[in-house]
This record gives sequence, structure tokens and C-alpha cells, in this order.
Amino acid sequence: MMKSYIDEFDRNIFNFVEYEGYDDRYPSLSMQAFSSDFYDEIRHASRRLFQIFCKAAKVFQMAPDDFARNMDMPDNLIPYLHKSNALGLPTWLSRFDFVLDVNGNLRMVELNADTPCFLIESYYANEVAANYVGRKHPNIECRKELHTFLKRMYDAVLSAKYGRNQYESMRANRESLPKNPFVFSCFHDYFEDYGTTQFLMRELKTACPEADTRFISFYDMKIDDEGIPLEDGSHATLLYRLHPMELLIDEQTPDNEPLGEMFLDLYEENRFALFNPPESIILQNKSFMSLVYALYLTDQFFTKPDRDIIERYLAPSYFENDFSSLDDGLYIQKEIWGREGRHVQVVQKCGDTSELYMEKLVDNYDDIVCRDSKKVMYQDFIQQKRFTHTVDCGVKDGFLTLSCFMLGDQASAVGCRFSPEEIAGTEAYFVPLLIE
Repeated sequence: MMKSYIDEFDRNIFNFVEYEGYDDRYPSLSMQAFSSDFYDEIRHASRRLFQIFCKAAKVFQMAPDDFARNMDMPDNLIPYLHKSNALGLPTWLSRFDFVLDVNGNLRMVELNADTPCFLIESYYANEVAANYVGRKHPNIECRKELHTFLKRMYDAVLSAKYGRNQYESMRANRESLPKNPFVFSCFHDYFEDYGTTQFLMRELKTACPEADTRFISFYDMKIDDEGIPLEDGSHATLLYRLHPMELLIDEQTPDNEPLGEMFLDLYEENRFALFNPPESIILQNKSFMSLVYALYLTDQFFTKPDRDIIERYLAPSYFENDFSSLDDGLYIQKEIWGREGRHVQVVQKCGDTSELYMEKLVDNYDDIVCRDSKKVMYQDFIQQKRFTHTVDCGVKDGFLTLSCFMLGDQASAVGCRFSPEEIAGTEAYFVPLLIE
């Protein structure tokens, strides 16, 4: 194989360049360039959509529980979605996904608010690739932004624990703070998750050298009356969890006790902070986009500038119950808790009937762990612009998914995946982004 930028990656950071069972490596050999205005637009759209989603999340939190049940929210999770958190935001780290329609316009199709991956590619690999070919890229300041954000989060969590004034005075007097382990966790045998978790942990350590950072595999995690015990007798002050909340809530102990609920009860008692907080699941729930769109259609809830953003960028999204009243045409049907393209279909609606037009076939169907969904949601099917990219096996024709990370409420790194299929899943390639 010819030498390329892929040879420059530190495999201790980017540990999933190759995937078992795939002939091609995950990064594409070619890169994708857009104008700097285009990157400004994707960040502006993400920032504004985030504000809009936060407004809608408050409606959800204030609504009666039946409303959450109708959106297929796990019953046992609903009580835990109302607590305030150190940053005062429903999700701390999230990722918007956009596609480009045939005219090249950005359309937002998903928000990954609970357990977003793709960080290594966007914050690290993109820069390595651009430097290799001596080109400018859109994420030049982003790693600094990530450090600033992690520092802000670290300070906010400790301020919430000790009270702002006490924390400030402890810092000012260089008093040694008691042990405050910031624990990072995932299932360690899931390479991508492990890489992502390690990456974030290292970045926090860079941003806050004083931080006590530790890794625990979810397989080894325990709870007691005080919270999450660690080997040295201390307890976790914060837990970063790369494990979906809708699965965590139903976890059981070996004796069939409700581990997920016991875990969240400890969180409610302020035994530890959670990154991301439980309410990130509100925004993760795929029917949440249907809620935002329904509020937009009422014409009463959002301001005129908000409505303009929704109209421009949000793919029209509908609840399952509203499907019968929609116009005929093509719609994407997504299960509420589907992940990585699992259970996604395109249906053709004709009057009262709908037939399957195209189904997303997933290679590693059984490996994708997700909650069984009782409901689906619908989105207008967006005809996408086509692109070609070169991967190990040659040139392929396909479609781009463009992502923008949110650090709290700030738009940050952008990233790109290329998929030969219109509905991107696990077979997508990472494509470095450049500035034209």
C-alpha cells in the first residue's frame, strides 16, 4: 500500500484505523474541501439549533409523564430527567449530524446528545491529515476549545460539590483539595469506545494537570451507599460514561436488583456528577426532533429567528401518530432507540398505505446494542448530493454526513464521514476536511 497520511496516526490515540471484518481501512485516502464560509455556516446552524433544542427540552421536562411515555421514554428513567446539573445544560458534549441535499444545502438529521463518538477523528486525525498534505483545515483551534471546555466542566463540577466560594478559596490558598477522582468509563473491549474514552481522559488531564483522572471498565464498576467506590477507598466525584442511558437504566445486578435505578438514585443524591447528565437522553430520543418540529408548526412557541433556523436546517420530522395525515411521498422511518443505522427504512406513502422503498441493511446487525423501540418516527426523505472518494479498494460513489460537535453550548470541531449508502451506518469512512 502506498504511504499516506494514515501512516502518521498515533495508534495509541486512533486505535480503530482497521476494523475486523472490513477489507478497507476506516479512513478514506482522499479528503474533502469546502469553503471557510461553509464551515462557519455549519457551526452557526449547530449553535442555533442547540439553543432551540434546549428550549424544547424544557417543555419536555415540564410536561406530564405521559408525554414522555408517548415518546417511548423508558418508564423507570422518567423520574431522573428533572435534576439540574453543574453546567445547567441538558447535554454537555453532543454532536449534530447534517446531510447535503441535491442543491448542496445543509439539513440536520440527528443529534447525538448522550454518547457521541467521532471525537478522535474530528479533534485529532483531521489535523494530522491536513498537516500531511500541507493544507488548512477547519478545526485549527478546536483542541484548545476542548481543553477550555473540559477545564470549565472540571471547575463547575467541583464548584457544585463544595459551593463556589469555598472552591474558589481552596484554589486560591492552594489548599490541597480532597481527592476528587474524575472517572472515565466504557466497556473496554469495544475498541472505538475505549479509544474515545481514553482520548477524553487524556485531554482533561492536559487541561487540568491537577485532576485525578482514572479509567474503570464498566465490567468492573461497583456501587455502594456512598456512590461509586474506587480501589483506594475514595469515591468518584464525576463519571464520564460511554454507555447509553436507555440501556444503563435497565441494567441488573447478578441478583436481579435494578442496578441502573440504584445508580441513578445515587446520582440524584449528589453522590457524583454525570457527564453526560441523564437528561441528555431527552435530546437523544429520535422523536425529540418530531417534538421540535411540532412546536414549530404551532407557530406559537418559537421566535421568528428560531423558526427561520428550523425551516432552513431541520429535516421535517413527525411522530408516528401523525404519519397518516402526511402528504404522499418518501419518508425515512427510524426506530426511537435505533443506533448506527439499525432498523432504518425508507417508505413510500400512498394514501393510507405505505410500502418499503429501501431498507438499511447493517452488516454487523447483532453487534449493535440498542434498546428495543416500541415506536418509530418519520422524517422527510432528503435526496442527497453525490460525492466520490477513494478508499483502499478504489474509488466509490456515495454521500457525506457532516458533523459538528457542541462543547456545552459552543459549536466546535467539524467532521465528515462518507458512505456508499444513502443512510450512513457502520460502513461509513472517515474523510478529513480541508479548507478550499
